[in-house]
Amino acid sequence: MNPALSIFKRARRPLNVLAVAILLTLTLVLGSIYGRDSLRKSLAQSRGQLGALQPSLTAKQQDLRNIQAHIEQFRALRAQGLVGRADREGWVEQLVLSREQLKLPDTLSYVLKPPQALTDAATADPSASTQPSADVATTHDLDFELRAIHEQELLGFLNDYRTRVHGRFRVQSCRFSEPAETGLVAQCTLRFFSLPEAAKPPGA
Repeated sequence: MNPALSIFKRARRPLNVLAVAILLTLTLVLGSIYGRDSLRKSLAQSRGQLGALQPSLTAKQQDLRNIQAHIEQFRALRAQGLVGRADREGWVEQLVLSREQLKLPDTLSYVLKPPQALTDAATADPSASTQPSADVATTHDLDFELRAIHEQELLGFLNDYRTRVHGRFRVQSCRFSEPAETGLVAQCTLRFFSLPEAAKPPGA
């Protein structure tokens, strides 16, 4: 028998094992390279997504800081009646109570006009009765008249009313007429302001 053929036959099994080992090694190397490239692509995509989300995250963080900085002011305004449902009945009731508590002459008369959208308040038609949308800021004019009252009594009446009423208003106008020893006639308009409270999202 040829010595080379004899050696080959004896070495065939180790050679097969070596070939399988080399094949497995190549497979592992190629798999590692593929896995490395896939990880690099995934990492690049993740970084791209993170970069795209960063401005949104920054904006939300700024919004959160702004809310945290002003939440107490918002709660105070809501407690004062500026934000949320307008307490129109309470405004009228407190007007009567303030007059009674200060023992002013029983000559008070008043008219609470329909609410107007804040943007239309300056040019509002007094005869219009259109109800403004619930999601806009509104004004509410409370006209009242007091007879036989002095200026200092009127100031005290307005100050007392301001400290007790559940709402925020300004004195829009005051007119005085018919002066006499017992006092005069005061006709004033108080303009209340009401801001809508943001609706809660479904499921909140």
